[in-house]
Amino acid sequence: MKKIVLSLVVSASISMAATNEELYQEIQNLKQEMNEMKKSQKEETSAILEEVSNSHYNEAVKYESFSSLGAAASKVYHSDNMVSLGGYGEYEFKKYNNFKNYSSEAANETRNKAESNIVRFVPYIGFKFNDWIVMNTEIEFEDGGSRSDGEKNYKYAIVEFSYLDFLIKEEFALRVGHILVPFGAVNLNHEPVAYLTAERPAVETFIIPSTWHTNGLLAHGKIDEIEYYAGVINSPDAGSFTEGRYIQQGRLGARQFTDDVSFVTRGVYNITPALTLGASLMYGASTVQTQSQPGDATGNESNAKITMFMAETHFSYKDNGFDIQALATYANLGGDVTQLSADIGEDISESVNGQYLTIGYDILTAFNTSHKIYLVGEVERLDMDATGVTQYADNNRFYEYTAGLAYFPDPKVVVKADYGVRDYASEATLADENAFTVSAGFIF
Repeated sequence: MKKIVLSLVVSASISMAATNEELYQEIQNLKQEMNEMKKSQKEETSAILEEVSNSHYNEAVKYESFSSLGAAASKVYHSDNMVSLGGYGEYEFKKYNNFKNYSSEAANETRNKAESNIVRFVPYIGFKFNDWIVMNTEIEFEDGGSRSDGEKNYKYAIVEFSYLDFLIKEEFALRVGHILVPFGAVNLNHEPVAYLTAERPAVETFIIPSTWHTNGLLAHGKIDEIEYYAGVINSPDAGSFTEGRYIQQGRLGARQFTDDVSFVTRGVYNITPALTLGASLMYGASTVQTQSQPGDATGNESNAKITMFMAETHFSYKDNGFDIQALATYANLGGDVTQLSADIGEDISESVNGQYLTIGYDILTAFNTSHKIYLVGEVERLDMDATGVTQYADNNRFYEYTAGLAYFPDPKVVVKADYGVRDYASEATLADENAFTVSAGFIF
């Protein structure tokens, strides 16, 4: 009996010892796993904080254009982190001298007062799912944000683009979602450090409706020294076309009800690192939207069918202290344009064209400094009624002359000051306009 009891005690002791040894090993394994999890979480948190604050001015952060996008908009493509944050902003002061082209004295008096504004603040949010799938989004707060009290003060908050990019290879990628239309020089890269004048060129506002964004599918890529885009986009709404603005007012938002599509292509040839030459084409069809969404009437009723054609060519040269930009564009509306004008009660010109030349020279180029101060001159010509069908055709024909300075204390910050004159054609009923503008812009 004693032997049996002794055997049981010994067996229990051995079993307990084995159990304690296994339990100890399990605890050690759990500790190691927890330490690894903490280390991984700390690394991810540090990466996100570095992207958000960049408090040590990390020189490794790359500000370089990808597929002709702005430098800040391209950050996600160059980042080693999953999450990428960037953006840009513009502040502006503007003062007209004796403006008198509004229909009421009260409106003219207000226009002649000094205007100060947060023109736009725009954050970018990017996310890398893996090494070939990227999400990129731009959220724009214009004139300080949105208002809901029904007043006409122009301001809004909007998703300006949000898309998925499938980077299959350098020569071929697919972009789908709410996209920037690849047309012209400014639309893809409209960040304030990308152009030298306080405001975007009028040609790329009135004719090429920058910023032009819509839903679509684009192929893009780089073959040797050529970058290209080609794809299909939703067309603007012909019912919102306006005299003197071509298709600008017909741009649609992110939620769209339309069967109308347009085809667009753009190519840029990087002749040298300093010299590029590009061109764009767009052709499509548009009809009048009678409802913006089911049950919500637009107030327009028409069965007019419109065709649209746009073409442009542009070049840029940046070297030896010079920054030179030039663009020329032609656009045409076809189809039932006369009927459209009658149905919406406004004369719409069938043909428009415009050109601009911007020349900047850095007066600090001979000095050993990273600062840049450009002397800037810009000339623009716009004919928003080349067919002469509007009641006062010369009101839609003008030159713009701008002269000023653009100071870059840092490549990501610019302060601009310029004086601009709009010179209307000889038979215009509008008076020439002139204004002094100061702006401060940045990307991050």
